[in-house]
Amino acid sequence: MFILSSVFFWIGFLAVIPYLALVLYAAYACKEQNLKKKYNASWALVTGGSSGIGAAIVRKFASQGLNVVVAALENPLMDSFKVAIQEEFPERKFRFVGCDLSDSEGQSYLSAIEKATDDIPIQILCNNAGFITTGAFADTAFKRNMANYHTNVTAPLVLTHHFVNRMLDKGQRGLVTFTSSSAGFIPNPMSALYSSTKIFLTTFAASLAAENAEDGIDVLVVHPSPINSNFYDNAGKMSTLLSAQKMSSPPSVIADTICCNAGKVVVSDQGPTTVIMKIIMTKVLDWNVLTEVMKLGLRYSGDYKAMKVRREGKAA
Repeated sequence: MFILSSVFFWIGFLAVIPYLALVLYAAYACKEQNLKKKYNASWALVTGGSSGIGAAIVRKFASQGLNVVVAALENPLMDSFKVAIQEEFPERKFRFVGCDLSDSEGQSYLSAIEKATDDIPIQILCNNAGFITTGAFADTAFKRNMANYHTNVTAPLVLTHHFVNRMLDKGQRGLVTFTSSSAGFIPNPMSALYSSTKIFLTTFAASLAAENAEDGIDVLVVHPSPINSNFYDNAGKMSTLLSAQKMSSPPSVIADTICCNAGKVVVSDQGPTTVIMKIIMTKVLDWNVLTEVMKLGLRYSGDYKAMKVRREGKAA
């Protein structure tokens, strides 16, 4: 029994300690870098850049001397951001591309973004746009599900392929970032697409980082702790999300994380919520066991019970 306990202790120790060392390195040893100077860059592109995390990234880049292309939905948020950001940084250049990243093929927004960027070198690409759909997958309109999928997954693939090839062809250094989520660490019933798309981004980014490291193109994927942004406007009234919102930090912390961690680490687990979730959900608990616990336990969740009531009401 003593030997078995010792084995489990050392397995846990070897799993957690190196991880915590990397977290502490990323959080405290990596100081802020000027990305304009680091990559000898003049332009960046940020998707979902008109609000929340995206707007904070745009402001951070502009403060470092970068010009920025903002790709986001053409709506009142975009209209007000155009005015505000140009008033804040009159010495910077901005280009605004109103586009819908939920297009299944990517041709409409890619054409618009190509047109806006053909004459400028985009060496920093921030794949930030994304949203969450809550509720049972089967009860959500399929069109909505696919719009969620294409925004979170297809658009980053389309844009990354385009701009990484441009950097490679020109022999330029650069940076590609992805805004992922700690939700990707676990199965997420009642928001199944969100966690699935986010873990895709994390795995894709980690793979891309290895492929392009020798060419001087850095890749960074960030797992934010709860951030106070418009994300929650689309999240419905799920109790877990409302609880997370109460613990949220300002979007600027993600912009700061990008500037500190770019080229230093590949995966950045930002904030205590993400770190604790990573340890518990991926290092203490077994994934297979966790899925069984969720299958049995979800029926007792208030969100699930409310969904069942709505479903039964529609069927009646």
